[in-house]
Amino acid sequence: MPRKIITVRPRHHIVLIPGFAGFDALGQLEYYARVTPLFRQWQDAGHRDAVLHYFDNFPTAAVSTRAQRLRRYLAKRILRGEIAAGDTLALVGHSTGGLDIRRLIWDLAHDPSQLLRYDGARDPEFTAEKVLRMIRRIVFLSVPQWGTNIADWVRAQALAPSLVIAELRAAVEASQVPLVGTLQEWVTNIASAMSRVGLLYAVQDALAEAEVCPARDRLATAMSQEAASVLALWLRHMATDFSVINDLTAEPHDGDLMSPAHFDATMRKEEKQIWQSAKIRIQSYVTLGKRPFPFDEDAQAPDWNVLNPCTYPELAKDDRMSARTDIVYRTCYRACAGGPFKNPRPTVPVPKPLATWKPGKIAPWDNDGIVNTASMLWPDDRPMFLVECDHMDIVGHYQLLPAPHDSGRQYDAYDLLKSGCGFDDRAFATVWNHVFDFCV
Repeated sequence: MPRKIITVRPRHHIVLIPGFAGFDALGQLEYYARVTPLFRQWQDAGHRDAVLHYFDNFPTAAVSTRAQRLRRYLAKRILRGEIAAGDTLALVGHSTGGLDIRRLIWDLAHDPSQLLRYDGARDPEFTAEKVLRMIRRIVFLSVPQWGTNIADWVRAQALAPSLVIAELRAAVEASQVPLVGTLQEWVTNIASAMSRVGLLYAVQDALAEAEVCPARDRLATAMSQEAASVLALWLRHMATDFSVINDLTAEPHDGDLMSPAHFDATMRKEEKQIWQSAKIRIQSYVTLGKRPFPFDEDAQAPDWNVLNPCTYPELAKDDRMSARTDIVYRTCYRACAGGPFKNPRPTVPVPKPLATWKPGKIAPWDNDGIVNTASMLWPDDRPMFLVECDHMDIVGHYQLLPAPHDSGRQYDAYDLLKSGCGFDDRAFATVWNHVFDFCV
């Protein structure tokens, strides 16, 4: 009998890369919430050859360090056969994750003959160029391609972050129990002044999941210990390396050209040539949040000066414009509105609307609560789509999603930045089906 030939179809691997904070999941808190069930529905509709991967990165390390970790992650899966020869890769980066992707591609292209290894094995034919050839699509979600004012603002308030990080570090080095106790005390104090804030719900759930209860069974106890360990490691990473904040500023410091947000015109031109030579297609999603403040569209917004109370969010807001927003969103939006960022390409056309209204002019201070919207307008010769939502809406945190009763937490997803944009399940499905379709 003739031997039957089995043909294996190439698969499309979609890798979701987180932004600032870096985690795939802290306990059961997912960075990309609601995406998996939506992907399964899309997959069942005729895309059985697509595979979804979730990558976790260092939370606040430099972009160059985060890019190296991403390279090791991809190399590991290729060398172990999880991603096979002939398969393709689509990298989806949210926020800082988009800069990680840009740096990864830049490094692979500039040292194509570098041998990559994992698990102690060295394949003389497995080079950086092989990984680069497998990357066919890149998706940018709310990426600060030119930096963001909020990073400059945080960097200017250097004393406060350093004190917080020092306290976290001391708690982590002591043991997990003081760490959880310290954080719970902070949350209690904050809760007395804030109510119905999605970010607070998320922190409370993470702590509840990490707290070991003697009444729990052995599996629940082990899961609590694991959640506490993951939380402690995540905070330790933040306490020992917070250099990403310098990579995200709108104004480069010390002539930095390491961060893709600070690449000069020559480097950006070379970067586009790399994408073209490698036949990588790019698609960007630009997010625009609701305006809580009545700034002049044709002028820079004033900086948030901590010495000038009139520039504080609660005094600068407009009651009508800020309706249905919370203090977390207003605070972040205000810090992002004022600063050194100026639209470097004011002639770039407004992106095509997707799950949104068609806006007029994008002001230099417009943002999604974290990133200046005009900073996302690059590369200007690739497809761009405008979505009316805040920075965390687009990754699934736009409303509270109750968790199963036996999960040890109240919610599986949150409204982390309550922007009042009206982003909902239908808009989320529209955006992500659009992303998935492009990736394959």
